[in-house]
Amino acid sequence: MNFLLSVTANKNHLLGIIVALIAMVGGLAVVSVTRRTHLLALSILRPAESATRRLIAILAHGMKVPKRKARAAPTGKIPKRKGEYVPPFQLFDPRKRVGPVKRRVPGRGPTIWFFDGEDVPPSAKQEISPDDLIDARALLRRLQAMMVALGDMDRQAKRLARALAKKALPIRAMRPGRPPGHRAALAGGRHRHFVDEVLADCHELALLALNAPPVKTPP
Repeated sequence: MNFLLSVTANKNHLLGIIVALIAMVGGLAVVSVTRRTHLLALSILRPAESATRRLIAILAHGMKVPKRKARAAPTGKIPKRKGEYVPPFQLFDPRKRVGPVKRRVPGRGPTIWFFDGEDVPPSAKQEISPDDLIDARALLRRLQAMMVALGDMDRQAKRLARALAKKALPIRAMRPGRPPGHRAALAGGRHRHFVDEVLADCHELALLALNAPPVKTPP
């Protein structure tokens, strides 16, 4: 099976999805988006990130990376970054939580509000609306990080190979079971969104590739 050809095809699909997501939120210069748009973007971004991690894992499988030489600590002042910081793409699936999750339950609050008739009663809890504006900067950083990763897959594969080489025990970038962002298919086997089809394909490819001889990348 030609894994490299499949990786390239799915990478192009994911690039198209990211471009559509950026257009949906209004570009990379927006500061806030509606809650409805934010939730919709996340529902597409999560499976897209999982699919990207699986493509990187395929390329990193069996990759040999030289050990980095230890460098001396800088003696001068470290300059600050200029402009908006784009974090590195997350190469490992978030691990599943084990055990019950503690949830904070709000207290009853004060039982006596007025003492002399001049106190202002606490405001009523504000209702959440799909049209509320929320901060979009964290979402945009994730979009940019994924776009950078897709633009240089070989570099991301080397990052992953170095990270895996540092681990004392064998570990994979993919967590066991269903990938993050997985959504069950609808009746008749139809996917909810094109990204779900891409994730299913990338996950199956990764499972096959990680149990096969390492992929030989072109020089």
